[in-house]
Amino acid sequence: MALSKRGCLKAAWDLAWPFWMGDEKWSARLLLGAVVALNLTAVWLNVRLNSWNNDFYNALQEYDWPKFWWQFAIFGMIAAALIVVAVYQLYLRQILQIRWRRWLTERFLKDWLADQAYYRMQLDQSSTDNPDQRIADDLDRFTSISLALSIGLLNSVVTLFSFLFILWTLSGILHIPLGGDSYFDIPGYMVIAAVIYAVAGTWLTQRIGNPLVPLLFNQQRYEADFRFSLVRLREHAEASRSTAARAASSTSFRTASPIAS
Repeated sequence: MALSKRGCLKAAWDLAWPFWMGDEKWSARLLLGAVVALNLTAVWLNVRLNSWNNDFYNALQEYDWPKFWWQFAIFGMIAAALIVVAVYQLYLRQILQIRWRRWLTERFLKDWLADQAYYRMQLDQSSTDNPDQRIADDLDRFTSISLALSIGLLNSVVTLFSFLFILWTLSGILHIPLGGDSYFDIPGYMVIAAVIYAVAGTWLTQRIGNPLVPLLFNQQRYEADFRFSLVRLREHAEASRSTAARAASSTSFRTASPIAS
C-alpha cells in the first residue's frame, strides 16, 4: 500500500532516528557536524569568490598590475581551499554513510534472523518482498540519498540567503512606465524573477517526476525477483539437470517403444 507524503516522512524518520540516538551517536554527530561545517565553509568560499570577481575585473579595467597579481594570488588560495573543503566533505560524508549503513545492516540482519523470521516471511510474502535485496541494496540507497538530500537542502538554503542580498543589490529598481510621468517601480526585480523561475521549475519537475516514483519502485522489485530467480536456478542446477535428463529418457523410450508407435 502506497504511503502518503506525511507517512513516508514519518517512516523515514523512524528508520533514521535510532542511529543518531544509538551507541554510535557521538561519532555520528561529530562526523555530521564536520560535514555541515565544511558545507558552510564551501558556501562562504563561493560568496568570497563572487566578490573576488568584482575586484579582479576592476583591476583589469584599471590596468592595475600589482592589484591584478594580488587578486590572482587570492584566487589561487580560494581555489585551493575549495578543493580541500570539497574533498574532505565528500570523504567524511562517505565515512558517515558507511557507518550508518553498517549499523542499519546489522540491526536488520538481527531482526531478519531472529526467531526464524526469514522462514515466516517466505511463507507470507504479502508484507515484504525480497528482504535480502532490501537489506543489501535499499539500506545503501536510504543512507546515501538521506545524507545527500539533507545536506543539499542545507546548502541550498544557506546559498539562497547568502546570495539574496547580492542579487538584490545588483538588480536595483525596475521602472515600468504607466503613461505620462508615472512609473511603477519594482525593487529587486531580479530576485523576484529568480524566485518565480525556481518555483515554476520545482513545480514542473514535481509534476513530471512524481509518476516515476512507482515505476522506479517496481523496477527495483522486478530486478530483485529476476536476480533471486537466477540464484535459485543456480542453486538447483543439479536437480534441474536430473529432471531434464529423466524427461529426455522418458521421451526417447516412448519414441522407441513399439506400443507408442
